Amino acid sequence: MKEYRIIGQFFYELQKYELLLDSDRKYFFLKINDDDKREYVSLKEFLKLAMIFTYNDNILLITNNYNQTDEEYYKKNKRSLIKLIPKIKIGTKLTTLSLSLLLLLSGCTLNSSLKSNNKFINFGNFEQSISSNDDKAKIDETQKAIDEMNKRIEKQKKDFKVEDESDGVNLKVIYDNTKLDEALGYTKDKITYDMIRELISSNSDIPNKYKDIYTNLANNLEKEYPTLDLRIWYENLKTLKILEVDEMEMKVKAVSVDAYACYRKDENTIYTVKDYNYVPNTWDYQVIVHEMCHPIRSGKIINGKLQIKTQFENKSGNGIIIGEALNSLFSLRSYDKDEKDIAYQLQSNMIEIMVESMDNYTYQDYIEHNITYFENELNKQNNDDLAVDILELINLQYKDYHNDKIYVEQSQFYKVYDYIAKMYYRKHISPTMSYDDALKVKDELVERITYDVPSEYNIDTSHFTDYFNDYYYQLTGVNNAKSK
Repeated sequence: MKEYRIIGQFFYELQKYELLLDSDRKYFFLKINDDDKREYVSLKEFLKLAMIFTYNDNILLITNNYNQTDEEYYKKNKRSLIKLIPKIKIGTKLTTLSLSLLLLLSGCTLNSSLKSNNKFINFGNFEQSISSNDDKAKIDETQKAIDEMNKRIEKQKKDFKVEDESDGVNLKVIYDNTKLDEALGYTKDKITYDMIRELISSNSDIPNKYKDIYTNLANNLEKEYPTLDLRIWYENLKTLKILEVDEMEMKVKAVSVDAYACYRKDENTIYTVKDYNYVPNTWDYQVIVHEMCHPIRSGKIINGKLQIKTQFENKSGNGIIIGEALNSLFSLRSYDKDEKDIAYQLQSNMIEIMVESMDNYTYQDYIEHNITYFENELNKQNNDDLAVDILELINLQYKDYHNDKIYVEQSQFYKVYDYIAKMYYRKHISPTMSYDDALKVKDELVERITYDVPSEYNIDTSHFTDYFNDYYYQLTGVNNAKSK
């Protein structure tokens, strides 16, 4: 029996589902039927949904049945938690979801041989077995495929070890920079900005026009973050390439039809489209600086026989969109404090407000710590344990906008709006502030969150007013606040 966080509900192909997250940040899904009862999903459903909710972490670019109603369900799970054994339907049978399959579909990378074209392995017989009308044939074929996959995974495990915060053999995955001391054999004070500038200058794989931009970035960061841990950047700069490609090749490298540029961790290469003129205070300039900042935080470093993988997202790969928003803010604010147009607009708007409202987190922490650290600092700041839920809902909202296969009702995101508003109001509204002055704070918050956000996000701005009135009444005790 495992404990899951209930993140939210969404529709896929007109069917309603619930998104769950376990303590290892692995996704699971339950189907909600017409009677508002939960049931396990089929293998086919699970594979489709898992692929929607997983990411390729190599590419960083800019662009049983429950007899309970919803009311009973949430009453019994006040903290949005549920315990269950993760199972899926294969034919008419229920089978426990294997750890290995969960691991693969949660975003963990065991070995490149388990991937095809930078996507998860081709499951081969799965689709064929699913489409069969014979339940026994489905079960036999699917079990055979799972057994074969598990054998391959076990073989890979024998070949090398993937560990966090301990000695690694061949590959070591590091989430917090404090663990770089042992892996690299030196501390962060050994690397200076002068050493960074020297590597930029001497790297023949960085064209001259990008050297100037990169050097300016180093100069700006030195002023803003003089004690920044530069080790990942330094190690990446030894072999970093910046390549200009045509639009077609960019689509291939970025696995996206509309990417301006991308950083491929697996290749330690920034790809950008030919003939762009990177002029400060333009969108193109923001894009290239954004990509140039990725190697400061993420990378695959070779140190002798040891491969070191560094990343902001956690073990399951969750957190890529939050990391992209933080990277957007870290990069843009290094040279422009006022620009409102920003990559990952809604997510960046939200994260910036949250960070500004914190007294225990800066963008330097994004470079030096992972998403779990961010979650923990949010929980400390807000004296609750909602950070994981909120960041996952922000991710779900991103998915809702960018993937036309799923649809999420706006009410699922009220929890996010209330969370951010509460942080903002704590900082900007005092018990002695008049209702009208406090209302201006609310209006400013809504304007900041929604600035330049596509209308297709369908943000329910009226909810901000409802929450504001409740907040102001609880803060001041003014009875006529809601009548204003």
